Amino acid sequence: MIIFIGNFLSGSGLNPTAIEDLAKTLSLRYKVLTASTQKNPLKRFWDMVTTIVRNYKSCQLVIVDVFSTYAFWFSFITILICKLYKLKYLPVFRGGNLGEKYRKYPYLFHYLFNSSITNVCPSDFFMEKFNQAPFPKMVIPNYLSLDNYPYKRRSAINPKLLWVRSIHSIYNPRMAIKVLSLLSENYPDSTLCMVGPIKEKAVFTQINRDIKSMQLENKVSLTGQMSKKDWIQLSMEYDIFLNTTFIDNTPVSVMEAMALGLPVISTNVGGIPHLIKDGINGKLVEQDESPTMVKYIMELLEDENKVKSLTENAYEFISQFDKKIIMKKWNRIIHEAINY
Repeated sequence: MIIFIGNFLSGSGLNPTAIEDLAKTLSLRYKVLTASTQKNPLKRFWDMVTTIVRNYKSCQLVIVDVFSTYAFWFSFITILICKLYKLKYLPVFRGGNLGEKYRKYPYLFHYLFNSSITNVCPSDFFMEKFNQAPFPKMVIPNYLSLDNYPYKRRSAINPKLLWVRSIHSIYNPRMAIKVLSLLSENYPDSTLCMVGPIKEKAVFTQINRDIKSMQLENKVSLTGQMSKKDWIQLSMEYDIFLNTTFIDNTPVSVMEAMALGLPVISTNVGGIPHLIKDGINGKLVEQDESPTMVKYIMELLEDENKVKSLTENAYEFISQFDKKIIMKKWNRIIHEAINY
């Protein structure tokens, strides 16, 4: 039996996480238990703990998602329980600030992660954060089921912008509004669709103020959270994908945009340069550089060959993250862990 510890909250209206899909896929080969589906954090934590305690005798491996916020301490306790019962465990680093937490608590990290089967980093960017750390680690990238992403060939495009993230200050959604305002000076038919749940009400309020003050009411659509299937279908109506974040790792939304044939223009932060090679499979700008982002949008609108080149290169690059390829790595490490 494999026990998965993480957030399994798709039943509460949220989109499935990476660990949910992984657990579902591996359940075709192994007996799998998951924790937790509880939306309340304390109930979720208790479910994680009791799931391990109740099933430790038949458990062959525990796979633990490790985040960097308060949920890090959920991982900390569950790994302690694994150690207590001498269970094999496999942490998967997810939290964007884990590198900072490691610098703050190096001995704690060594204690938790030195005795794991290995520690999975979902990108080279994550691996760099722990390059000097003595505990074992390997890269198994986030994956996409490319069959679920209809690739649309784009060459001649329109100023129809798509933004897909949570409405939160770290993702700088206000930059997308500024970009639309500046772009509209030269392209009055420009539009922007923003897809994502509201995580900070104050930011959402400010976005609406910006839209009103810039007189963009008829140009911006705020959809709220959408299912993966629905926003993929929506993406067929748009031609340029914007990623305006201040902080990022290797965002799945950007990977999805590349798989859908959308040219991507992103801020050059965190792990983004591991996904986007500037001028080759996308365009990069510095944080909050709205005029530069507008400049690149206008270049794409005027150059069909550039759009064709960027999107084809992006699809070729993202094909290496297809689920069929990445699952071979997961199957190998899990087989070795269980049979070691």
